[in-house]
Amino acid sequence: MKPARTDRIHVPRRRTGRRGAAVVEAAIVLPVLLLALFALLDLGLAAMQYNTLAEAARRIAREAVLHGSLASPAVGSWGPAQFSGTADDDDDVVQSVQGRLPTMPEELVNVQVTWPDNDNSPRDRVQVEISYVHEPLVPGLAVWGALNLRSVATMRIVN
Repeated sequence: MKPARTDRIHVPRRRTGRRGAAVVEAAIVLPVLLLALFALLDLGLAAMQYNTLAEAARRIAREAVLHGSLASPAVGSWGPAQFSGTADDDDDVVQSVQGRLPTMPEELVNVQVTWPDNDNSPRDRVQVEISYVHEPLVPGLAVWGALNLRSVATMRIVN
């Protein structure tokens, strides 16, 4: 004998105590994930800016070693007087980096060129220091605040 068949479809009941759990979990996890994401983006941008500053310092130093006391009059001689200014100055010293500083306003990038041996003769040194203050992408979100980025390049004058 066959068991009696019922035409009812069994629908499992949802537990009412778990209804808002996903919303609460998302409300807790989402801000932490967004904070981590923006922190990584901000530090990545700061690292790129530092690498750009290091390249700019090397570029200016390479130019300076070719403008020593024995440089031809057509090329011109730089130093030993100290140069201090910004990347947007109208000076031969910073022309090699103008337009090569992405994400940084050139008027906020400080450039200082000194001759530690107090002369610009061959075998004397030239030192280039470039600095910039990196502001966080979202102010107040980054616990470290503004980062002072600074790069120094020192080379010997060749002519």
